[in-house]
Amino acid sequence: MARKAHGGHHLHQDSERAIAKNTAAEARAKAAARDAQSLSAKTRGMQQKAQAKRG
Repeated sequence: MARKAHGGHHLHQDSERAIAKNTAAEARAKAAARDAQSLSAKTRGMQQKAQAKRG
């Protein structure tokens, strides 16, 4: 690693905060993708039902 072992302690805290922020953002992105998938599946099911009624 390029970072010095006796470097400032605040660097470590900053990186931890950045990592936590990244994981939170990833979790939000995954949740949003999951919601979008379930929503599209729901609307697809509704469309199929409506078409079955029609035809």
